[in-house]
Amino acid sequence: MKLLKKIFLTLLFPILMFLAMWIITANNPACYVNGKYIFLGFDLIRFVILNACQSICVALAIWMQLKNGRFDFSNGAAMILTAIIAGNIGLRTGSPWITMLVAVLVGIVLCAFTAAVYMLGRLPVVIATIGVTLLYESLTYLIFGGGGISTFYQNNTLSFFGHMPGVLIPTALAMAIFLFYYNYTVTGRKGKILANNQAAGVNIGIWEEANVSQTAMFTGAIVGLAATIYVSQNAVAPQASLSTAGIMFSYIVPVYMGMLLGMASNDVIGIMVAAIGMGIFNYGLNCMNLGGGGWQQIIMGLFVMGFYTFSAQLDNIKKVFRRLFKKEAAA
Repeated sequence: MKLLKKIFLTLLFPILMFLAMWIITANNPACYVNGKYIFLGFDLIRFVILNACQSICVALAIWMQLKNGRFDFSNGAAMILTAIIAGNIGLRTGSPWITMLVAVLVGIVLCAFTAAVYMLGRLPVVIATIGVTLLYESLTYLIFGGGGISTFYQNNTLSFFGHMPGVLIPTALAMAIFLFYYNYTVTGRKGKILANNQAAGVNIGIWEEANVSQTAMFTGAIVGLAATIYVSQNAVAPQASLSTAGIMFSYIVPVYMGMLLGMASNDVIGIMVAAIGMGIFNYGLNCMNLGGGGWQQIIMGLFVMGFYTFSAQLDNIKKVFRRLFKKEAAA
């Protein structure tokens, strides 16, 4: 019964999201094309999977740092710079596998450099990572003629990891790396102590520099896998003025939702389920022609605010229901 309860609670969010969007879109004329209802169908499955895989990889990279008590603003810039480098090399080699390998290696190098700046500079992590973000963004204008990469995703062979079933490979690898780090490495377990109380963790003998550098290596591998999917699905242009932070924050919703949903299972499953639920939400908005521009941001912001408010008041809501049940039982 406990297992069934955990499964139910874990899957409840995407199920409710699907039912809600089904009801809303069924009563919206924009969701009918030539009399055909467009919300239900194979396109829903394809869109949700492709959208969720990218979200899962970026969210895992963000959450890996957050679990160690650090918020790394440079992950978005590292992903974009990695995508440009790996994508251009992939165009020259003609191999998506070499693209993914290069992306993982470049992601590790960039995240290791970020960790070195943080440790050697003795700067607050926010200041250090913002500075590195600006550096990585400037490099996007200097490498490969400053043109980014725009044709990679249009090549069916090279963009193998941006479509089904290839997109599942980097996603599964990112999930495996995350689980391995936090369940089978000493550094990953010690990172939980640093996240709860960094000063106390250092005082009891945890070597923070080792934790930072090793976490950066694993984070870099996940960033490289996220960059592989990103360049296989999008044209990647040079970035400036911390615009990569906006790209990173667009994938941050599954992180915080996954924190709550993962309480019934684990972090990876929570993030995966949250990403699937948000994929259904975004697909419903697209069907209603609200998938782009200001309306999407307004609706997304209201939904996220409502979800966080509900989660923050969850204990109080439980108390109200308990009181109601007690009154009914007494009556």
